[in-house]
Amino acid sequence: MIASLFAQVPFEQHRLVDTADFDEAHPLVCQALNSARFQVLRGKITHNQLDLLPCGNLSLLKLRYGYGADVSVDPSSLNGYYLLVLPTQGQAQFHFDGHSLAVSPQGAVLISPDRRFHFKASHDYEQVLLRLDRQAIADAWCRLTAQDNAPDICFDAVIPMNSAGWQALLPMLQWVVRCAGLVGQDHGVAQVALLAQTEMLLATTLLLHQPHSMAAHLWPEPPPSAPQAIRRAQAYMFEHLGERLPVAMIASHCGLSVRRLQALFQDECGQSPLKWLRMQRLQAIQQALLQDGDTSKVSDTAARFGFTHLGEFSRAYRQAFGETPQQTRGKLTRRVVQVPARPLGFRQRVDPAYSHEQPEKHECPTTL
Repeated sequence: MIASLFAQVPFEQHRLVDTADFDEAHPLVCQALNSARFQVLRGKITHNQLDLLPCGNLSLLKLRYGYGADVSVDPSSLNGYYLLVLPTQGQAQFHFDGHSLAVSPQGAVLISPDRRFHFKASHDYEQVLLRLDRQAIADAWCRLTAQDNAPDICFDAVIPMNSAGWQALLPMLQWVVRCAGLVGQDHGVAQVALLAQTEMLLATTLLLHQPHSMAAHLWPEPPPSAPQAIRRAQAYMFEHLGERLPVAMIASHCGLSVRRLQALFQDECGQSPLKWLRMQRLQAIQQALLQDGDTSKVSDTAARFGFTHLGEFSRAYRQAFGETPQQTRGKLTRRVVQVPARPLGFRQRVDPAYSHEQPEKHECPTTL
């Protein structure tokens, strides 16, 4: 797939190296990319080839390096640029920070600046490279975050072809291929602007779709799960039970849209957030009316918990509890007062005039 993607790029028109002499090819390759230690592991080098197409600040390269032999290449790290490695044939084994990564035409690798790496390549290994300056990523970061300075950003090296990162990157690579076809044509200012825009889009695509060290600072926190969001909303409403609470304010506190919050409450509670809130207020008023020593007017108690229209409150209260607020408060006066406990050894005296029972005869104790 990768080989076919770049099949129409006129690499042969921009060839810098084409030789079987490794000693001739090596310094030219290092000059275009990075100095590197090179070792032949098995076989004999038969060909070295480097094609380089400058696309504005981007560079598109096709490289055969030590072709014909199994080789080991150690560039240590990249100086000031990112390198997208797109194998077109053969196999390679890349090593990053003690981890090993098998590379083939079924995947891509993104190498970040200053990240230590080396790799071993098979005798038939060939690759297309896309070089992107570190400053392009920094500029894209500043545009996305409205910050003046960009941190050092290290991308995850692996870009599987079934990932969202690759699916977002592929149209950008196709656009780079189209721009590569314009190289050498005299389009003046328009071509310069097009290539600059291509670089910006590529850098932005990587920041938005390829995992990296600063992704958590770029993306907002994920929305809470349904139970967590509802608990957060309910806690917020309890804290502000007596205040005016538009549903938009509750949703904003939870980091959700109004529609999403309403849907969650309907699914989990069977009612809207404001209906749930009204019931909590009514229950709070009911508890206040049943408390001993509460001499507040019913209207004042209702207002304390967010009800400003007394008629609406009375109807809602009756509908919820089957009685009026005044009837709830009247229950206090009908409570049975408990008789205090009597000292041990004594019985209650019953006046025969007020009882049909005969008084119990007993002797008073003379001693305790």
